[in-house]
Amino acid sequence: MTGIDPTIAGQLARFSRAFNSNDVAEAARCVTDDFVWIYYEGPDRPEGRVIRGVEAACAAVVERASRLSRAIVFTESRQYQCGQSVFVTYRASGEFRDSGPFDVRAVDIYTFRGDKLLSKDTYWKIITR
Repeated sequence: MTGIDPTIAGQLARFSRAFNSNDVAEAARCVTDDFVWIYYEGPDRPEGRVIRGVEAACAAVVERASRLSRAIVFTESRQYQCGQSVFVTYRASGEFRDSGPFDVRAVDIYTFRGDKLLSKDTYWKIITR
């Protein structure tokens, strides 16, 4: 996390732990009241799927986990800060019951308002065969 503001880095780590473990109360302490997660797939053009509020975002993580036959493994993570935004590049692999295995490179763009997270914008490189 070289070059990342320590307060922002701590808040991002705290949010990620809470978010991925469905701890809505703790995640809510890390985000603004108008927090949105712009999900990497979905019906909302051109965004994918806009999920509003931390409770709905945590529910989307639970829903995604229920579709998995093999848990997502996140590796090769790197973080870069630019003003109030942190760009996280990583690799995600796992397997969905409905569409099979995946192994993708991805980017999350986290935008902060002060020390609270305003948005998480997720991009996955979709690999076609």
